[in-house]
Amino acid sequence: MKDSFSKGALDKLNSNGNNMYYVYRLIDPRTFQTFYVGKGCGNRIFDHAKAAKALISKDEDADSLKLKLISEILASGKEVICIIHRWGLSQKTAFEVEAALIDCYPGLTNIQNGHDNERGMVTVKDFEKLSNLNEYQEPEEDYIIIKTSKGAIEANGSLYEATRRSWKADINKAMKYKYVLSVIHGVVKEIYAVDKWYPDGDRIAFVGRETNDKISSLKETLIPAMYRKKGMARPFLYKKK
Repeated sequence: MKDSFSKGALDKLNSNGNNMYYVYRLIDPRTFQTFYVGKGCGNRIFDHAKAAKALISKDEDADSLKLKLISEILASGKEVICIIHRWGLSQKTAFEVEAALIDCYPGLTNIQNGHDNERGMVTVKDFEKLSNLNEYQEPEEDYIIIKTSKGAIEANGSLYEATRRSWKADINKAMKYKYVLSVIHGVVKEIYAVDKWYPDGDRIAFVGRETNDKISSLKETLIPAMYRKKGMARPFLYKKK
């Protein structure tokens, strides 16, 4: 399987100065389904298959759904189909194109949602509703905001499952927070009281339940602007104190 661009292709990708980024898709050749959307420069598009091959050669389990799927494709004797959607992009534009594509392909193996996903795919009806919501006032309770998406809900089966795992965060710090706000497009859709946090591979996850505590009044309100600033792509945010 090809694991790098030719010199001519690399020269072309790098011929636009700082606009050297591209956005790509990875497709399962057995089903022709897109399973990953990414952005990068240079040989980034080939790195996922190389990582999966390394895991296979070490006889280890893949550490993500993406690598597990690529390993299965390679084991079947086929190759991942790699598609470049746009090239010659600035990093900022690449973020935007990547996020738009992620919205179009539910059920992806991407761990994180697209950049600035609060501005992502939404129906006109929901956009009207969103535009007329009020921000909540910070409650006394400490909480964590976890930003998810309708695509993640489809992939995981429920809002709870899409919210509770798997996050790159400090488990000792997370354990100090009693509540999790599950947020879609900047709107609080559910609030979970956390019973426990636990390691989930090299990430963390929680077990919790929907709560009727006082903080539940934040449901269907907009998270404050300080959590929605452009550039805040991280889906896991602690309450600002």
